[in-house]
Amino acid sequence: MEELVVALVAAVFGLAGTVVGAVLSARAAKKGAVLSAQATLQQVRDQATVDQAHWLRQQRLQAYEGFLATWDECLRRIDSVGLPGDSGSSGINPLKEAVGRMTERARRIDILGPAEVAGAAEELAISIRRDVDIATKLKTLTESTLPTATERMTNGTTPAIAAATEAMQETKRHMRELVAEAHESGRPLHEDPRAPAIFESFERAQELANAAIARANEDGDGFSAFLDQATVIVDELKRNQEARAGIRERFTTAARHTLASAAPSAP
Repeated sequence: MEELVVALVAAVFGLAGTVVGAVLSARAAKKGAVLSAQATLQQVRDQATVDQAHWLRQQRLQAYEGFLATWDECLRRIDSVGLPGDSGSSGINPLKEAVGRMTERARRIDILGPAEVAGAAEELAISIRRDVDIATKLKTLTESTLPTATERMTNGTTPAIAAATEAMQETKRHMRELVAEAHESGRPLHEDPRAPAIFESFERAQELANAAIARANEDGDGFSAFLDQATVIVDELKRNQEARAGIRERFTTAARHTLASAAPSAP
């Protein structure tokens, strides 16, 4: 009986050992599978991070290049605008269109970042838009002043000066003839019957000359005022463009740093 009990106990312990071994083996297999799955998942995540970084870098590179392309276009447009009324000027509307494209690309940079690059891009876009506003102001001033001033000079002042000059020369010629004849005849100048009319024509010529001179002075004052206003506007444009040089350098430096550090190495 005792032998049967001992054998039964041994069998039970043997079975328990087998079960425990199986459980331990199963747990080990499960742990290995979990670790393998975690490693695979981490590799996927790492690769996704790398892919996303490369994608973001490429998007930023394209956005930065596109922005600088419209920047260069705007500068070319600014150089080609010239003074309003210049027959060689291409006008200000193409510049406005280029600035619109530049602003749109600055907005894309604002989405892609980083903030330092986006901020510099926005400042550059604002600066170019200010150039357009200043150029428009100069164009408005010029177009509201020069045509009127030119018409006044062409149709009023210049003919008035010519008429006064001609009248004065004609009167002087008659006066010289009168003096010469009086000298030859020995008769006093005031006794010549033509003298009153000649003196009267001289006074009229003098009045014409004074009026023409006054008109020319008014034209000069008006043009001087125009030049003063235009000079203020041009100085404003120069200050804006000088300030922009530092912003461009800041944008370029930030963009280069971003592109150099944006893409991590592959795992």
